[in-house]
Amino acid sequence: MGIRLEFVGPAWKISAMNAIKVDDARRVRLPKLNPGDYYEPEYSEKEVVLRKVEPPIQKMSKEEILRAIDGSPLCFTKSWDELKDEVR
Repeated sequence: MGIRLEFVGPAWKISAMNAIKVDDARRVRLPKLNPGDYYEPEYSEKEVVLRKVEPPIQKMSKEEILRAIDGSPLCFTKSWDELKDEVR
């Protein structure tokens, strides 16, 4: 489901949609969009289409990884630092 931003055309032509102004930071305010949602823009000559996408996956912190290792049913024979050195 995409939200379309139509190209208005020449200034003398009356458009049926409300005009949206881009500010100096290249931001657009759209009332139907929720804060925190992620949208991917698709560009063409006459329009910009926003497609809603899943939010990016957050990376785990070192503490979260250590807790996951401690709670895992697998038996780890190496410490965190030894695992880190092996991967790198």
